[in-house]
Amino acid sequence: MSATELHRDLEELRLAARTVRSQTVAERRATCQRLAAVVEEHVEPDGAIARWAAALEGADMGDVDLLQELLYGLDALVRVHLAPDAEPPEKSPGYY
Repeated sequence: MSATELHRDLEELRLAARTVRSQTVAERRATCQRLAAVVEEHVEPDGAIARWAAALEGADMGDVDLLQELLYGLDALVRVHLAPDAEPPEKSPGYY
């Protein structure tokens, strides 16, 4: 998997967190299992990342609040893991 493909898949973590409420249970399961597998396979997991990915795979697909929390949390953990020396933003990116 190229860096571009990995980046695209990791961007999907945040998108999935925003859209999980509109998905069917089957779509949630497929999305969560695929994203957890991508993280486990392509990101050198530390203890926290591995635990959050496992929690996402095993989560109740009917509990959308939990799914959102796990997806946003995993996204944050992976971003910090991949960019430990990155500087925090000084300005809002203007999303709001």
